[in-house]
Amino acid sequence: MTPPSEIRVVHLFAPLLEALLALLAELSDDDWRRPTACAGWSVKDVAVHMLAGDLGNLSRQRDGWPSGIEPRSAEDLARQINAHNERWVEAARFVSPRMVRALLEVTGPQVCAYFASLDPSATGEVVSWAGPDPAPVWLDLAREYTERWHHQQHIRDAVARPGLREPRFFAPVLAAFVHALPVAYRDCGAE
Repeated sequence: MTPPSEIRVVHLFAPLLEALLALLAELSDDDWRRPTACAGWSVKDVAVHMLAGDLGNLSRQRDGWPSGIEPRSAEDLARQINAHNERWVEAARFVSPRMVRALLEVTGPQVCAYFASLDPSATGEVVSWAGPDPAPVWLDLAREYTERWHHQQHIRDAVARPGLREPRFFAPVLAAFVHALPVAYRDCGAE
C-alpha cells in the first residue's frame, strides 16, 4: 500500500491557533475545570499540554536544546513522553487559565513562524506511526497539525462547542492518518 502524496498544512497552523485562542477566551472557570477524553486531564491540563508542545518544539527543534528524552525502544519512548507530559501538567497546576492562554499567545505565533521556515521536502524526524525511518518534514508537520487539531477537539468536546470539522481543517487530519495505515496493517495478511 502506498500512502498518498505530500500534505501541506503550514498555512493552517495560524488559523487553528486563532480558533484555539478564541475558544479559550470564552471559557468560564468551570469550563477550564471540565474533564476531557484525556484520562485525568481537565480542559486546562490539555491546554497546558499544548503549551508544553509549543515550548518543546521551539526549544528542541528551533533552538537545538536537548529534550532529555533518549529512548531505547518504542515502548521506552512512549513511557518517557507520557512521564514528561504528566510532569508538565502537574507543574502547571498553579498557573491560572488566563496565564496559560497568554503564554499560548506568545508561543503559538513563534511556532507558526518556525514551521513556515522549514523546507517541507527536507528529511525530518521519525514519525513513528508512519514508519521507523526519518520522514519528510511535510509529514512531521502534518503530525504536528493532527496533534494540535486533536487536542483542540478534546477541549471543544469537553465544553460542548462545535468541532473544527470543516474540510479545510479536517481533511488534512484524515490525510495524515492515512500514512499510518501501512504501519498499522503491516502484519495483517490480505490480498
